[in-house]
Amino acid sequence: MPRKPLTIRTWLTLFTSFVVLTVAFAFGLFCWPAIYRPLTKAFGWKFAQANAGGAIILFLIGILSPFIGTLVDKFKPKRVILGGTLIIAVALSLLSTIHSLAQYYAFCCLLGVGASAVSILPTSILIGPFFSQWRGLAVGFINAGIGLGGYIAPRLATAQIAERGLPGMFLVLAACMAIPFIMTLIAVREEAGSPIRVNTGSAQAPTLGELIRMPMFWIFGVALFFSAHAMLGVQQNLISYLTGEHVTPKTAALILGIALGAAAPGKLISGILADKINARAGMIFSVICVALGVVALLNTAPQSEMVYWLAVIFGIGYGGIFNAAPTIIFEFFGTHQVGKCLGLFYVFFGLGTASGGEIAGYLFDETHRWSVPFTMDLALACAGLVLLLVSARQTRPAAIPARGQALSTT
Repeated sequence: MPRKPLTIRTWLTLFTSFVVLTVAFAFGLFCWPAIYRPLTKAFGWKFAQANAGGAIILFLIGILSPFIGTLVDKFKPKRVILGGTLIIAVALSLLSTIHSLAQYYAFCCLLGVGASAVSILPTSILIGPFFSQWRGLAVGFINAGIGLGGYIAPRLATAQIAERGLPGMFLVLAACMAIPFIMTLIAVREEAGSPIRVNTGSAQAPTLGELIRMPMFWIFGVALFFSAHAMLGVQQNLISYLTGEHVTPKTAALILGIALGAAAPGKLISGILADKINARAGMIFSVICVALGVVALLNTAPQSEMVYWLAVIFGIGYGGIFNAAPTIIFEFFGTHQVGKCLGLFYVFFGLGTASGGEIAGYLFDETHRWSVPFTMDLALACAGLVLLLVSARQTRPAAIPARGQALSTT
C-alpha cells in the first residue's frame, strides 16, 4: 500500500489535535484533583460528594462515546470538536456560579458532554487517516497533550484558587478554551476528517453486533476497565491524600503534575510499542507501570523525595493506557468509519475512570485510610495485567475474521 504524503496541513492538524487534548480535554478533566478539597471546605461536602462531580464527567465520556463516534462518522471530527469546545467553555463558566450540589452535578454533566466531544476519540480519528505508518506514534503524540495538560491543569487550578477563589478559577479555565477553538477553526480543513481508506488491520470495521461477539473486544475491554479504574482511583485522589499527610497544596499539585506530565512520554513509548510489536504490548507495558507506581505509593512516605520518582513511573503507565483504545481499533480495523467501534471501547474506559475516583473517595470516607482504596486499585491493575498476559492467542489481529466470515466465539 503506498504511503500517504505528509503535508504542512497534516502537521498543522496533528499539532492542533495535540492542543485540543492539552487544553480543551485535559483542563476540563485534570483540574478536579486540585478542586476536591477546596470544595469540601467551601461547602462542607464529603469527599465522595465532591468526587462525584469528576466521576460524572468521566462516566459521560465513556457512555457517550458510541454516540460521539456516530457523530464523527456522520459529520466529521472537526465539527464535533468545535461544538465540544464551546460546551466546555459554557460549563466551566456555569461552574463558577455553583451554590449547591444539584448545580454542581448538573454543570458537571454539561462538562462531561463537552469533554466527550473533544476526547481521544474524535482527535484520534481526525489524524488517523493521514498516517499509513507510525500511526501509533502519531496517536501517542497527540495524546501526549493530555499529559502536558495534566501537568499544567492542577498547578494552574491551585494557583488560581489561591488568587481568585473557586469561581475565578473556573472562569480562567473557561477563557482558555478560546485557544483550541480558534486553532481548530483555522488550521483544520473540513476534509481532514473525511473517511480516507488507509487500513493496516486484518479486517474491515465490523458492525457493533459483530464487534461484541469478538473475544478480543471483551478481553481488551475488561482489561481497559480494570486499568482505568486503578489509575483514576489514584490520580483523582492523589492531592487529597498528600495534603491530608501534611504535604502543602502547592507541592501536592506539583507531584500530580509530574505524574501527568510523565504521561506524555508514556504515550509515545506505548505508541512506538504498538507500531513495532502490537497494541497489546503497549497496553501491557502501561499496566505494569501503573501497578509499580501504586506499589511504590503504598510503601513510600509522602514527604520522601522518592514520591517524585514514583509519580514518574505511575505517569508513564497512566499515559499509555489512554493510547490503548485507538491503537487497538486502528490495528485491527483501520481508520475508515470506526467511530462507533472506538466509541464502544471507550464505554469500558469511561466506566473504569468514573468508578475509580468515586469508589476511592467512598472507601476513604468509610475507613479514613487512603491505603484501602489504593490497595484495591493495585489488585485491579494486576487483574488487568493477568488477563492481557493469558489471552495472547485471542488478541492477535490475524485471529479476527473479515466481515462475512464466521466470527469466533471461543
